[in-house]
Amino acid sequence: MSEHDLPLVLVVYDQGSLGAKQIIEAAGEAGCRLAFLATGSEQAQDLRPVLETYGTVIDARDYGTRQALLHQLHKLEPAGITTFAERQLRYTAEIAAGLDLPYQDLSDIPAITIKAAQRERLRVAGVDALPSTTVTDLEESEKALQEIGLPAIVKPNVGSSSRNTFRADTVEEYRSGMARVLSAPPGDPDHEDCLVVEEVLIGRQTPEPWGDYVAMDSLVQDGVVHPLFFTGKFSPAPPFRERGAYCPPKLTPDEMRAVKDLAARAARAMNFRQGFVDVEMRLTPDGPRIIEVNGRMGGWVDHLAQASGSGKPAVMALTCALGKPVDIRPETGTPQRIAYAFLAGAPMWARRVRSMPGLGEMRALDGVDRVSLHLRPGAPVDWRKGTYGASLAAFQGRVQTHEQLAEIVRRIELMDWIEFEA
Repeated sequence: MSEHDLPLVLVVYDQGSLGAKQIIEAAGEAGCRLAFLATGSEQAQDLRPVLETYGTVIDARDYGTRQALLHQLHKLEPAGITTFAERQLRYTAEIAAGLDLPYQDLSDIPAITIKAAQRERLRVAGVDALPSTTVTDLEESEKALQEIGLPAIVKPNVGSSSRNTFRADTVEEYRSGMARVLSAPPGDPDHEDCLVVEEVLIGRQTPEPWGDYVAMDSLVQDGVVHPLFFTGKFSPAPPFRERGAYCPPKLTPDEMRAVKDLAARAARAMNFRQGFVDVEMRLTPDGPRIIEVNGRMGGWVDHLAQASGSGKPAVMALTCALGKPVDIRPETGTPQRIAYAFLAGAPMWARRVRSMPGLGEMRALDGVDRVSLHLRPGAPVDWRKGTYGASLAAFQGRVQTHEQLAEIVRRIELMDWIEFEA
């Protein structure tokens, strides 16, 4: 079979949980060609030359109407469609409906992408009920304070990467945080149109550097949920910035079973039909509770699964998009070694990277295979933009024990390898 005869998967491309290189490599193993539907985002446009090297690129901006775009996409005869970008889930569902390709139903997209709608869906389904409400102005925020109480978590109703997310333990913290976000003008990094106020899920006591929450990635085919890939989380950087993940997490067999069960119930509550769904859960003294459900593969999941020897999620995702049965073996999801991806983040007071005098020493640490810089000397940093607004570098590697991993994190967190401007 020539390359032209391979089935084609349409990938709606944007910044997400899988980069262009990972998608391209997975396509080779999945036995498919790729066509990238590039949106107007900066990420998609910057990588267009790379995408064009490995597949057809359709720029949505080149077509005046949705019908004209769909007409062009029909000519490609795609066998399936997918996306790995959170902010493109609705758009992907719309394109899938226009091309009559299997994907999530448009009526379910609000519950998958909008936090308030998601909480309501989980409550109605009897999966997880957590007191929450939405606010759009300071007057509503006062009503929410009385309704939810403190401590509370405040987060954008639509958003990712922990952008403008904060915890309030006092009335002063709550009101100042609300004023900062709701009073900011459009275009400002602080600005949000709608916020969700939730009761805080109190996690169990967990020693550093481990977080009290985990994620479970499940592959869904024709509505059948297969919980497969566990990832543990590092304790977040203030105020709620994720610091990466590791695999396998520090869980007992009973805890793993409880996490799998809750993840599967959450996916079914969202009526998820196709592809990967990522469910984040807080580990509480009473068992796992849902933080949020993400309608795509989780961040770092493909890297951690491959590095730990537990599977190839990206290949599985493209195979699933093609409508082919995915080979799920007994060992799938069972790590053979400990793998990690740790994000080094700038402190909240930092405004610019001055220098990285100790970077070479950090690259040479035992157990560190790769250091990918996200910011270079002279670059501004801004914690308000969430996890990636102040992410300095990603440290990736494999170790023999969780204790060895904890020591690597401690060494990175000393921050004597980098200097900042306040």
